[in-house]
Amino acid sequence: MRVEFGILGEVSAWADGRSVNLGPARQRCVLAALLVDAGHPVSLDQLADRVWGDSPPQRAAGTLHSYLSRLRAALPAADGESIQRSAGGYLLRVPEEAVDLHRFRALLVQARQSDDRDAARLYERALGLWRGEPFADLDNPWLAGLRHTLQAERLSARLDHHDVQLRLGRHAELLADLTALADEHALDERVLGQLILALYRSGRQAEALSRYEEVRRRLADELGTDPGPELRRLHQQMLNADATLAPQRQATGALVPRQLPPPPPSFTGRSRELATLDRIMAAPGERENTVVISAIGGTGGIGKTWLALHWAHSSQPRFPDGQLYVNLRGFDPSDAPMTPEAAVRGFLDALAVDAAAVPVGLEAQAALYRSLVAGKRMLIVLDNARDTQQVTPLLPGSPTCAVLVTSRHQLPGLITGHGARPIPLDTFDPAEARQALTRLLGEERVRAEPDAVASLLDRCAGLPLALGIVAARARMHPDFPLAVLAEQLREDSSGLDTLDAGEQTASLRSVFSWSYRALTPEAARLFRLLGASFGTDLGRAAAASLAALTTAEVRPLLAELTRAHLVTESVPGRFTMHDLLRAYAVEQARAADPEERRRDATLRMLDHYLHTAHAAALILNRSRRPLALAEPQPGTSTTELADHVRAMEWYTAEHHMLMAAVRHASDAGFHTHAWQLAWTLSDYLDRRGRWLDLLAAHGAALAVTQSQGDRFGEAQSHAGSSRALMRTGRLDDGLVHLERALALFIELGDRDGQTRTYLGLGWLHEKQGRPRTALEQYHRALDIHRESGNEAGAALFLNSIGYVLALQGEHEEAIPYAQEALELHEKLGYLHGQASAADSLAYAFHHLGRYAEASDLYRRAIGLFQEVGDRWHEADTLVHLGEMYDAAGDHAAARATLGRALDLLEQLNHPDADRLRARLAAS
Repeated sequence: MRVEFGILGEVSAWADGRSVNLGPARQRCVLAALLVDAGHPVSLDQLADRVWGDSPPQRAAGTLHSYLSRLRAALPAADGESIQRSAGGYLLRVPEEAVDLHRFRALLVQARQSDDRDAARLYERALGLWRGEPFADLDNPWLAGLRHTLQAERLSARLDHHDVQLRLGRHAELLADLTALADEHALDERVLGQLILALYRSGRQAEALSRYEEVRRRLADELGTDPGPELRRLHQQMLNADATLAPQRQATGALVPRQLPPPPPSFTGRSRELATLDRIMAAPGERENTVVISAIGGTGGIGKTWLALHWAHSSQPRFPDGQLYVNLRGFDPSDAPMTPEAAVRGFLDALAVDAAAVPVGLEAQAALYRSLVAGKRMLIVLDNARDTQQVTPLLPGSPTCAVLVTSRHQLPGLITGHGARPIPLDTFDPAEARQALTRLLGEERVRAEPDAVASLLDRCAGLPLALGIVAARARMHPDFPLAVLAEQLREDSSGLDTLDAGEQTASLRSVFSWSYRALTPEAARLFRLLGASFGTDLGRAAAASLAALTTAEVRPLLAELTRAHLVTESVPGRFTMHDLLRAYAVEQARAADPEERRRDATLRMLDHYLHTAHAAALILNRSRRPLALAEPQPGTSTTELADHVRAMEWYTAEHHMLMAAVRHASDAGFHTHAWQLAWTLSDYLDRRGRWLDLLAAHGAALAVTQSQGDRFGEAQSHAGSSRALMRTGRLDDGLVHLERALALFIELGDRDGQTRTYLGLGWLHEKQGRPRTALEQYHRALDIHRESGNEAGAALFLNSIGYVLALQGEHEEAIPYAQEALELHEKLGYLHGQASAADSLAYAFHHLGRYAEASDLYRRAIGLFQEVGDRWHEADTLVHLGEMYDAAGDHAAARATLGRALDLLEQLNHPDADRLRARLAAS
């Protein structure tokens, strides 16, 4: 029998995966004292000191003997493992790898002796052993001191891991973790140095320098010192743009996705189901040539996701190639289930597929996804699935992968058609429910009030979500007797109710109402509004707009809801709600808030997204004419975005909420919000290659603008739809929308709309092999922009004309157009436009043999593309530069430059990489 012990969290033991009852707190403390020195004797005096400190009982030795005897009886017999008496005291004879602390330390030793790629995996395994605060369920002076030491070891390991990841170029992945860590350790120069370097490498140089200045001031004010030599050296390197700060290049496929959300903080019970999962999932693909699929089913709040995540985290070593996770939102009461297209696209993003390399259509995207995971030992977790149809495109084809699905439905099609093993989940039995409550509240508090505990357990009816909320309420008021809380719950008269899909949820409504009534009035109002809002998760500014508060005012209310377990902070600064809680919040909103008040809240939230996204869209593309937006509703908060990097980060974080906002505005008849939100998304979705989302957004806007007779909004929606269709190769369909948009813009007398349409028509003609027709469209648009004095628009079309001429071999004719475009973009400060125009001008000089001028311009374009984060255009310009070196006879420089381009294309998984690789091999 395999016995494992854990002290990096609550003190625990498992026998063949089943939890062992280790008895009362003092007895668990004795076991912890032995586990810390596993395999080595601990004297009775040491044990007494570790358990009681300076206040041992009169018969400490006898009490210890009693605890040791009970532990021997509780722990199952295993080969050579037992608590033994020796000359030096008592020792726990157990392999070091069976104790998480010693396994953690052994993995750190291995990691520090390995190359970076192996070290990164070893650090991940080591840090993954931590389930929370060491000895979380125990406290005494010895444990407190040791806990502090172990937390320092963990921090040191995290920082070592960060160093490795920074060397591997994974700076973008580290930013969120490092920012939180820097807030927690405000004077730790190593943490701050890592954050500053990650910011610098992510293109946020100004913020990196600002962070350094902030650290310097804080050290001077609080400690009277200057930053240490390492931090000062990093500062000087940033000022000098030192090339040694650049990260190492990573080869394609080096990324190991780790998408699992955090493990459940206080998981308990489910030993039977865990054993079943261990048996089914133990060896994917070995017993039969099919993918191993387990389907966890059960009602809402039963703990399906917690079971899946607990097993997935504990089983990470079985899946060294990573884990993919998606919440399919199958039963969200305020938003549609996630489409298979969106889920597959998310997986492709996690697998580092560049947007430009993503094929069109679900079938082709699913095929690419299956190709990328083929032969890999990966776990795919599909949470909250609606039906088999939603899941099927996400199933890998390789038997080396395993899939874990959770759903409220039984998914018979998945069981019969794909061989999934069903794992039905029921409520806790009385023993499991008591164990769960004991773990959450502590044994002493539970044992002190048996009648109150029995009442609480009866009202929760074994539902894990209800138990968690009850325990959260009790922990918020540690001075309240449990009898008072039980009486409050008994007094609720709502009893059993049906909240969702006809499923009985025991006394869940009474549990929810009990927690809800304990909120302050302000937090209760926010809870109602959050439930009635659209989308799946909100940032603080959106929540503030919903409630007509400032972000500073909403922060403590969100914290109150989080403490009460009524919302979850899924990632720092973003909040989500269990769908049963959302359904309850909707009921309360309908009962307490008039429809007009709820409508105003929705409009404030739509205005938050519209006005913030509008500012972001103008940062991304300086050539766009601003929309004439209506004033936001009073009480609306917006997010300030300082630059291109911040705008892209905001779009990435809010992508799904913005799409939900378009859908909601369309469904609710807010036609102006619908088309204007779709307009703000156009450049972001286009650059990310999310053309199906772009088509969906403008399609929803088109439907509502046509129904409401909004001709201008309809014209904009036609133009946006055409862009998405042409990007996906549907040129004829795109042309239909372009012609309709142009007719409407001419009818409305909108000159800017006409020029934008000419840009689309020119691009379409260029793709269809009609460059002369494309040039006609570009010239027509250029004339309109010049007449109206729109320099940004003129620069855009000047560059388009210059580049088409250069591609046609008319290099002398191309130069004045590209030169004027560059000068205008310089005047306007539009970096992306400068980069594009510099590349066009360099291309013309290069083919005229003016290599020195071309080289300077190519290098300038590359630097600018790096600054704005456009890696594909950076690679494209590197190819141009490499071709120029080759034409000039410098073949070594050509090969080196093309090699840099190949590195980038491989990182992006771009199809051009194959052609460039073959070209380099042939040369």
